[in-house]
Amino acid sequence: MKRFLSVIGYFIMSVALFLGGVILNSDLPGAAGTGVQERLDHTDDPDTPPGEGQDETPDLGIGAAEDDEQPESDDAAESEPSLYYYSLLDDAGKNYYAQIDEAVASSAESVSLQGVTFEEAEPILISVMNDHPEYFWLDNSYSYRTGTGSVEFIFNYTCAGGEKENRERIIEQQAAQIIAAAPSGGSDYEKVKYVFETLVDRTQYDKSAPDNQNIYSVFGNWTTVCAGYAKSTKYLLDRMGVECIYVTGMAGERHGWNIVNCDGAYYCVDTTWGDPTYQEGIGVDVDTTSYEYLCCTSEMLSRTHTPDSMFPVPECTDTSLEYYRMQGRYLATADSEEILNIMKADIDDSAERTDIQFSTPEIFAQVMAQIDSLLDQAMNYEMEVKGLAETGISYQTNENTCLLTVMWEN
Repeated sequence: MKRFLSVIGYFIMSVALFLGGVILNSDLPGAAGTGVQERLDHTDDPDTPPGEGQDETPDLGIGAAEDDEQPESDDAAESEPSLYYYSLLDDAGKNYYAQIDEAVASSAESVSLQGVTFEEAEPILISVMNDHPEYFWLDNSYSYRTGTGSVEFIFNYTCAGGEKENRERIIEQQAAQIIAAAPSGGSDYEKVKYVFETLVDRTQYDKSAPDNQNIYSVFGNWTTVCAGYAKSTKYLLDRMGVECIYVTGMAGERHGWNIVNCDGAYYCVDTTWGDPTYQEGIGVDVDTTSYEYLCCTSEMLSRTHTPDSMFPVPECTDTSLEYYRMQGRYLATADSEEILNIMKADIDDSAERTDIQFSTPEIFAQVMAQIDSLLDQAMNYEMEVKGLAETGISYQTNENTCLLTVMWEN
């Protein structure tokens, strides 16, 4: 999106996408040789249209680094945050990152970077924001002042002083309680699943939730939008020793999700879309957790999600941790006998529902072409084995994830 406005004879150009939101960049009059601009971010505002002009990655600090060096820490390894975006930077970019990081951590009013342009520095600022969900006091909007070969970022903070300390204490207490209740000695996958389920169970999706662009909306109020879900997922997994990346992009609207590393392989996780309160908000009749969005592939998620092009993100190709595959309810064919056998097993167990995920949209379409026959056969089987004179079933589908859910009424 580009907008051109006139302010005291100056033209304003609105460009680019920032942290999963549209940024309005207004050039205002400044001192000679200096520009003063304000960046306004609307991360996860569903009414905000996507930005434009993001196909190119800035040269400075972004791209393949010689190593994945991260800042040293005195903390134990399991408590260190995973700094994916830091790892993408070259040495110069890492130096600027450290300066921004130090300024934000200490709630400094601003930070001045020398020998760098705004276009080069902005992705580094975004990298700090993406890597550090614990900086809940940092607002997504900020101003900046440019000079000859320099840029100064002026930060906006959502809270300070005693309020900040109180919120930080609440966040740490809630997170500590959640982590303490995690399965002892769990694998990376078990930790990810635990965090996914815990946040889904405790949190309500609400577009009007206060502080919904930071983790206090979750740990302080348990109401949030996708930014809160995804940042809280990273915040917890960082402290549980699981590499977790905060990703922004489009999923019908501005959206945020995660990529996690489980034992050396990357997987997509969308905690927001796993929550039935989110699904209800978009008119989908789902009353249980949507596990399709737990440790899925990039291919599956790409049917609805497109990450921003400002940063490269890992490709998630491993399928071994897909939830329904692990449950023995993932089919790569439309074979009616296989489908009926799963349904019959659930009828025998008096299960309330049957969930089956299919490998591709093409296979799913073949299944749906025979759904009436499949359900008739399933009802006849249920009446026969249970001695019923009649029965009823209903079903719902998710075409994006190729999931068929059958609800048994008896």
